Formats: sequence, C-alpha cells, structure tokens
Amino acid sequence: MAKKTKQTTWAGALMQALTGRAAGGHDRIAKKPISERLGWLAKRHRGNEEKAAAAAGVTKRTLRSWLTGKSKPSAKSMEKLAKAERETMTKFVPAKDRAEMDASTKKVGTRSRDTRVEGGAYLSGTIRISNDERDRTIQFGRHLPSGFMDEVRAAFVEGGQEAAIKKMEEGLADHYFHTSDFEILSVEELSFGGINDPLGDVGDAGGRYVSDTETLKPGDILED
Repeated sequence: MAKKTKQTTWAGALMQALTGRAAGGHDRIAKKPISERLGWLAKRHRGNEEKAAAAAGVTKRTLRSWLTGKSKPSAKSMEKLAKAERETMTKFVPAKDRAEMDASTKKVGTRSRDTRVEGGAYLSGTIRISNDERDRTIQFGRHLPSGFMDEVRAAFVEGGQEAAIKKMEEGLADHYFHTSDFEILSVEELSFGGINDPLGDVGDAGGRYVSDTETLKPGDILED
C-alpha cells in the first residue's frame, strides 16, 4: 500500500495512510456543530442511527435527542464521540490495505544481504538525525515489532493525531534510529507493504539475521 504524494508533512503522510484523509481532517470535523458531527457519523454508518449511536457509546434515543437539540452531550460523551469519529475514519481505508499495513512491520533484524526478504514499510523524505539533515529513504518495517502499525492506529483512535505521531516516533527511536534526536522534515513517499519473509524468523541471539550462506561474526553490523 503506497501513498505517493507531492512533498508533504510527516503528519499529513501518516494521517493519510491511517485514515485516507490529510492531516487535520479530524480537527475540521470536531469544529462543526454537534448536529453536523452526528449526521456525519450516521452517514458513515450508512444512515443507521442505531449503529452510529453504538459507535458513540450511547442509545439511539440519546443520539436522536442530540440531533434534535433537545439535549447536549456531556464532556465525557463528547470524548466518546470524538473517539468514534476517529475510529470511523480508520475504516475509510479498505480492509485489504489495513491488513497490508499491519503486516508491513516485523522485527526480523537486518537482512540486506538476503534479497529474498521483500516489502515492509518505508519512507522517503528529508530527515534530520542529530545535525545531519538530508534526503533519505529508510526501510523501517523490518525493524519494528509485528503489527506495530495497528498500535499506531489504536493510538490515533484513543488520542488523535498527536498520539499517533508520538507512538510512531517512539517506535522509530527505539527500534530504527536508536535515538530520539531525529526529525522527519518532509515526506515524498510513505509506503506500507506486507513483508515477504520466506526464511521466517532466523537470527542470532541478538536478533540479527544469519542467512543460509554465511555466518555472522562477532561485531558484524548489517545495515539497510
């Protein structure tokens, strides 16, 4: 699943991948009158108010009361509504693409010497690491835990755009860059493709890859 765009922000690229909408899409919906927000939610559930109410964590009667203006949702109900909106947004992305995204990370070590391992999430753009700012292409999917993008999606549903970005950057800091001193300044392409790993989980005690034709020696570092 590739998202090819003109140069965009890191937030824009990630939100487009997670929701099919550009950065700030949820914020724009959240600023609309409550009746419009509820109407939007109902429409995304094919006009089924009962399903829309269930998504928002209320009864159909309560939903109708909000829609007609007879009552107003509490602050807690508004939080539930916002969460329901974000979860609904993630379902704009076709199920096949969501599944491919979830299969785009798998911590298999560094396998650049074995070309049979294909796919995985990658990003092309301008990235600063410490004081080194330049265009890079990073293949980070093979370094993050399996299903990590599902965790990022869940973070978005629970806490919105900032939570998703924080989760994503924590994963990159811990498993790819091994430092938090980095910044993704712009994005040319963000792609999520399932990892084709014919050899399965094969590695040394440190999680590094050992192919069937060579052996890692102490101190070897394999890089993308």
